[in-house]
Amino acid sequence: MSSALRCRQLQRQILSCERRLLLHSFRPHCPTHRPPITLARLQYPRHASHQSQTSTKNTQNQKSKSTPSKYPPIKPDPHKIWLREQAHLANPRPTFDPKGKYKFKLTGESLYQKQRRVDKQVATALFLFIGIIVVTQIWLPRNPKFPGGYKLDNDSAVSDEDKKKFEDAVKGGNVVIKEATNVGDTVETVPSGSKNVSPLPKQIYLPAAPIGDDQVLEEYTLLGNGVRSVSFLGIQVYVMAFYVATSSLPNLQKHLLHTLDVPSTATTATLPEREALKAKLLSDKGSVEFFSAFLDTREGNGVRTAIRVVPTRSTDYPHLRDGWVRGIQGKTTINPEIYDDDAFVDSIGRFKAIFGGRKAVPKGRALILLRDENGALFAYGPDEAVKDKELKLLSEGAKKKESMHGLKMLGVMDDPRVARALWLCYFAGKKVASEGARSSVVDGLVEVVSRPVGSTEGKVV
Repeated sequence: MSSALRCRQLQRQILSCERRLLLHSFRPHCPTHRPPITLARLQYPRHASHQSQTSTKNTQNQKSKSTPSKYPPIKPDPHKIWLREQAHLANPRPTFDPKGKYKFKLTGESLYQKQRRVDKQVATALFLFIGIIVVTQIWLPRNPKFPGGYKLDNDSAVSDEDKKKFEDAVKGGNVVIKEATNVGDTVETVPSGSKNVSPLPKQIYLPAAPIGDDQVLEEYTLLGNGVRSVSFLGIQVYVMAFYVATSSLPNLQKHLLHTLDVPSTATTATLPEREALKAKLLSDKGSVEFFSAFLDTREGNGVRTAIRVVPTRSTDYPHLRDGWVRGIQGKTTINPEIYDDDAFVDSIGRFKAIFGGRKAVPKGRALILLRDENGALFAYGPDEAVKDKELKLLSEGAKKKESMHGLKMLGVMDDPRVARALWLCYFAGKKVASEGARSSVVDGLVEVVSRPVGSTEGKVV
């Protein structure tokens, strides 16, 4: 390059720097916004440093093939560097600002002030949400409702006796034992405790021999029912009803009288004894003792029972199965030596397989778990071939022989420990699946011993 051409190029660069300094002299100065440009970044030509680094690496391996450069390197001009520094100080270029500090300088709000503002907004929304929960769930009184969903206001023209009936219906209903079996072709009903579930039949008829084509139906009597709810909002999951085979009621009464430690000749319990029995069945330790002994009896002294589950909203088999499995695993702490073997682990796997791979359980369709006198568990679920509109319910006037309409066999569990732990989930221990259902069943059990042994059917009081 000739000296004249080099001088001309330097003059153009100096003029451009001076023009830039003049054009931006009226902008606000911010010398601390960006550090001054280092000498390494102002070398001329612009990529001389990069070219020098790459050239040194190449020359180490290829010294023989290197050729002299066409133009000699140009040293940086100190005057040009000074002009660039002055231009940068006069007009600092905005850099990437991840936290928005430059924006806050323009708006007059600091980063700390923005964080305080966001924290106040979050706290306000949280306090409003908690306030709504406190007002709606704790502070405001909960008026009982009719079974159809109508509210029972305090100032409504309803007698005290009817109010008590509706309050009992909301709690799950109180069921006791009658003296005679039902001789009609249809059955009576009791409120389910949920407006999403139809009334519960006082008697259901389940197969006496679940295996076989020609099944003989056996009568089961309702002892109590309640609603299973989850979370502090009281979200209803399903309605649970507990039934006892009518032919097994005498054995059940003998178990209850034996628990009271009364003379063997006694056929009923006095009022103080019934109160003591109720307190024991509702206590943590007493309920575990009674139901463990009650469920461990076999054959001649065994009691055939059934749990009828009706979802209040559409759900599926895996959801119900997982809840039961968690409850069973939680109750294995009661007499853990009974469950400490590999066979019980296999039984839990087979219990899961009974409900695995199946479709949803529609709202209002019943699912029945039957436990025979030897502890074997039989599961019945909704039949998908029977539509909801075609379903015949005992609570809606269906005949006794149509009790199993819309139900099909899901599977059998021959290990009695599975049914034992599952029944304990509802009735024994400190934490049960439904406290309302346990209270209702305990009321029914207490009424069993208030009349002579051999009394059978249940009635609503």
